[in-house]
Amino acid sequence: MNLTLSPQIKIVALVGVVAVVGLMASMTLLGKSSSSSSNDAVTLVTRVPRRHVATTPTAVKPTKTHTAKPAKAHTATPAKTHAHTKTVRHHAKPKVHGYLVYSTLPAQLQYALSQHQVVVVSTYDPNADVDKIAASEAYAGANDAKVGFLLVNVLDDAVAGRLTALLPGGGLLPDPGVLVYKAPGNIAFRFDGFVDRATVAQAAANASQGETGVVAQ
Repeated sequence: MNLTLSPQIKIVALVGVVAVVGLMASMTLLGKSSSSSSNDAVTLVTRVPRRHVATTPTAVKPTKTHTAKPAKAHTATPAKTHAHTKTVRHHAKPKVHGYLVYSTLPAQLQYALSQHQVVVVSTYDPNADVDKIAASEAYAGANDAKVGFLLVNVLDDAVAGRLTALLPGGGLLPDPGVLVYKAPGNIAFRFDGFVDRATVAQAAANASQGETGVVAQ
């Protein structure tokens, strides 16, 4: 008997075949994926990872660096010189007291006569201008004769008063005036008033030679 299939049945049958084929294909793919995944799982389990063993680093001893020490500078020590220094002892020379003088004279005149055999004493008043000029002339005359010189202020009682008391025959000191003394303290010449340098120098020279003469002017 001949079966005739209608078009609708043919379409349904075709759709069913396609569905079956698709189902089979999907199952095939799933099988492959599951097998591959199982193989991967086995691989992951059986694979032993490499252990990195920590190696202890070998301690390396540092190399000693020998730094060259600077050479010591040998400075030559100067040879000791034994200098024999002689100690020079200066023996004090005996003091020369000079000429003997009277102890009654003023100290200033005593000292002047102890150093000079002849001393020119110029008496003056500091308030009088003429007396100052006379004192300058007396000093110049004593310097020319190379004898001692002493300036006495007639207002100074400590010196002038004592000389006044020792004047031969008394009286007062001349103002201005010049007294030429010779050691030990005697008056060789006396001048009252102004006297120039030449007269003073000549009187001092005469007194050095032993001449005496009290001259009032």
